Amino acid sequence: MPKKGCIMKRNRFWLTGLSAAAILTMGGCNEKQNELHESTVSCPKNTQLISDDFEGKPVCQLRGTYVDTVHLTSDKFWALKGEVHIGIDSKEAAALEIDPGTTVFGKTGADFLIVTRGSKIIAEGTSSQPIIFTSMKDAAGLLSTAGDWGGIAIAGYAPTNAGKEERFEFSDTDVRFGGDNEEDNSGILKYVQIRYAGNEVRPGEELNGLSLGGVGRKTTIDYVEVYNGKDDGIEAWGGNVNMKHLVLIGNGYDNLDFDHGYRGNIQYVYIKQTEVESIHARGIETDNNKRAQNAEPRTLATVANFEIDGTKKTSEAVFSRVGSGLTLYNGVIRNVGGVGIVVKSKGQERFETNRFEGVYLSNCARGDVEDDAAGIKDLPTFNRTFHSTVGTKGNYIAQIEDDFFERSDFIGAYRENSDWRQGWSVLN
Repeated sequence: MPKKGCIMKRNRFWLTGLSAAAILTMGGCNEKQNELHESTVSCPKNTQLISDDFEGKPVCQLRGTYVDTVHLTSDKFWALKGEVHIGIDSKEAAALEIDPGTTVFGKTGADFLIVTRGSKIIAEGTSSQPIIFTSMKDAAGLLSTAGDWGGIAIAGYAPTNAGKEERFEFSDTDVRFGGDNEEDNSGILKYVQIRYAGNEVRPGEELNGLSLGGVGRKTTIDYVEVYNGKDDGIEAWGGNVNMKHLVLIGNGYDNLDFDHGYRGNIQYVYIKQTEVESIHARGIETDNNKRAQNAEPRTLATVANFEIDGTKKTSEAVFSRVGSGLTLYNGVIRNVGGVGIVVKSKGQERFETNRFEGVYLSNCARGDVEDDAAGIKDLPTFNRTFHSTVGTKGNYIAQIEDDFFERSDFIGAYRENSDWRQGWSVLN
């Protein structure tokens, strides 16, 4: 049995942030143990061993910029220190490969991951071994809260409507995204959990659980969960990456947020709001470009087979801002403190870009629907205006003519007795 002092050295380090050298000498551990540690535990090139025993595993730290392939294995924990960049934008391409069952964590809101344009993240877990991005506290089994670490940002070369390229607002470096390649590939996120992320870097400039800037359609995002984030769950600025099987629970602001010309397809989405920090918390929010409301391409996301379960504090379940559009198919909205669906656009484009088919609402405290431009709040008039089929009951199921979408015969995020959320998400 190891000495009591050796057990305490790990706990003291992770609660106070002592250096790696302090860990190896603290607590009266003898020289023989240090020699054993040095001969059996190693970290990959350009990473640093900072603990030989954190919850039963060594910890390797990632920091700075990586211009080669970095491979993270499940036999270790991986700690982010500050902004960790994979690649150098448009100069050096790199790849971050992550094995199933691996946990990556940050200690503070300043610790987050950025995958730059031209580089890739290959994080492909399994239903029994998801890859987890979380806070240090959560990795240690301690109580964690929203914003305990930063999050994940991915930059691609797909178009936005804010010019050829723009920069992530939350980065202290000039990390750009956007371009003219709709087929751009930033890698794979599959069976991935992102927990307790989000941080306000500066007023109005926040990290989300997953930030997507100009990410192209060759990128795979499937079976991804964002849990208890401080700001948005997933926000996409431009790009046209498609997504499937999303679980978004307890995020403090919008769970899905689309801006700057995002034009992707999404199918199978479960949204559950639990702790709402913002007075404008929403299930789905879509915006075009605040500096140029008529900028092209317009934001136009299509979401099918979804469920939004709100709270008394939910501002709106769905909020389509000026200049943008949103198409919803086969969804359920319930338990909303505000209005179910709100369309804020005032021009002719609101009829061309907003459409809602097979969407059913219940228990929306301030009304089911609202067209801000015409002052329409009653359901039949709203449906005639937008050629939609929003209702409070019924069994109409919309069929979608698009190769991305699987043909569904049900309303909501999952078919009864066939719940794709089980086994890999926090709901399990």
